[in-house]
Amino acid sequence: MQLLMLLMGLALATALWSGVQAINAEARASYDRAASIFGQDRLEQLVRADGGVIPQHVFVELRRAGWLVSPVIEGQLRLGATRLHVIGIEPLSLPVEAQQVDLGSGDGLLQFIMPPGLIYVSPETARQLSGQQLPPIRTAANILPGIAITDIGIAQGLLEKPRQISRLILSPDQPEGRPSLAAIAPKLVLKKPDAQGDLARLTDSFHLNLTAFGFLAFAVGLFIVYSAIGLAFEQRRPTFRTLRSLGLSARR
Repeated sequence: MQLLMLLMGLALATALWSGVQAINAEARASYDRAASIFGQDRLEQLVRADGGVIPQHVFVELRRAGWLVSPVIEGQLRLGATRLHVIGIEPLSLPVEAQQVDLGSGDGLLQFIMPPGLIYVSPETARQLSGQQLPPIRTAANILPGIAITDIGIAQGLLEKPRQISRLILSPDQPEGRPSLAAIAPKLVLKKPDAQGDLARLTDSFHLNLTAFGFLAFAVGLFIVYSAIGLAFEQRRPTFRTLRSLGLSARR
């Protein structure tokens, strides 16, 4: 029984520590994906100063002036009892740091941009959208539930926002000598990424609490091990005392 308790304590301590670390790693990866999807991914953006939508011709003028920008449109789409957050991207100009789905293999890019297009969702969301009148659906494991990523032209049609853009993502490598933003799009402002935002502080605190819980769980398992060993020696103490009284040496 003492040997069983000893092994159980070791197994419990190791399992709890490993389990908490696995949860911590998965939570960190999930928060990183969420931050990247919602634009908090260390890339600068151009948005309207009043928070409104951007006309599509502004994107064309910026590209012609040498600005390396990529348009994004976002909106809510209600399909019965299911609410879908649609994100429309332009894959040909989207920076690599902002890509969420791999379109480079096979004919995936052509199918993505050509009507009727493709919609990438999580496996859970795909089951909820079964039977809905939507473009062909493909699943991607790195997309959060309730999020749909498609071509910007397809997204504009689904959201009924023709020739409208929510924001423009700037490529990290911008050419020198391009015209100023005020001369081309005076209504737009540059939004810098918030490296120390509320989400980052919240996730850091969450990960710290999980790590502390892992140490506590490991200590509980080690306490069981310590108690089992202590009980084993305590139960054998009278036997040792009797043997010493009979003249048996401590070494024997």
